[in-house]
Amino acid sequence: MTRLSTMCGALALAIAGLAAAPSALAETSYSFASETGDYIGQGQSKTYTGADSTIAVSGNAQALQMSVNRGNDNWRIELSAPRGQRLQPGRYYFAERSAFRTGRSPGIDIGGNGRGCGSTWGSVYIQQIEFGANDAVTALEATGLQRCELENAPLLTAKLRYNVQPLSLALDSDAGDYIGRGLRKDYAGDTSTFAVSGNAGYLIYNVSGQRDSWSAILRPPTGQTLGVGTYPISRFGDANSVGFDFAGNGRGCNRVAGSIAIKAVEVDPVSRMVTGLSADFEQRCEAGSTALRGSIRYKR
Repeated sequence: MTRLSTMCGALALAIAGLAAAPSALAETSYSFASETGDYIGQGQSKTYTGADSTIAVSGNAQALQMSVNRGNDNWRIELSAPRGQRLQPGRYYFAERSAFRTGRSPGIDIGGNGRGCGSTWGSVYIQQIEFGANDAVTALEATGLQRCELENAPLLTAKLRYNVQPLSLALDSDAGDYIGRGLRKDYAGDTSTFAVSGNAGYLIYNVSGQRDSWSAILRPPTGQTLGVGTYPISRFGDANSVGFDFAGNGRGCNRVAGSIAIKAVEVDPVSRMVTGLSADFEQRCEAGSTALRGSIRYKR
């Protein structure tokens, strides 16, 4: 199977009069899932959001703290970089209790409701993090894995979101699909990089990570601009379909069929470039019976 055209090209379509979509609401939340026997979470799973709880983040690039309060529940989560380093997107293994971490270990300390750990074992995954004045944390997406007191103790998994917009790709491929080859995989900022280039007349989305490289080209139906809605897809598009071409790892389709549900498109009002995209798709390569399904979340 060969490509009929290359994945690159000029991005020079100016869309006159295109209005910017409203900015995506940034998410602030805390959730945890606790295995049976975990001392901190007591085997429970809970979710707290900015709408029903008071959630605050303090600290800086070396160590940050999140506090969560709702009713009688009070949680405190501390994540720390190895001493002398800064927290940045990536995965930090062999975490110890933040205040007492040794050598080059990162730190994690999750406690609350009167319970805390004397020692911790865990990992810290930073998917997104941004800083403002004096290195204050202004946006955060992170996952913490903690075992309390013993290296083999039951696991507590915590997810932290603070003033952050989605940035991810999820793929679910049928076994016979040529592009995905049965792959089921999620990509986020701790393992992968994401980029969008182009405007609402021609858009390229790229993801690189976990030994994979993926790209998608989107074109609106002829005479239109990309907008919210559900559309049939063809590789190059026409008056009735969105041009859509998802490829990667050296594999591409000559023809595609399926559909795409565009949930949001955000456009910079000055440059006219796309800055946010949310879309779910199902692509059948060479119009076959097997499919690749995906969810794109880029700052929307």
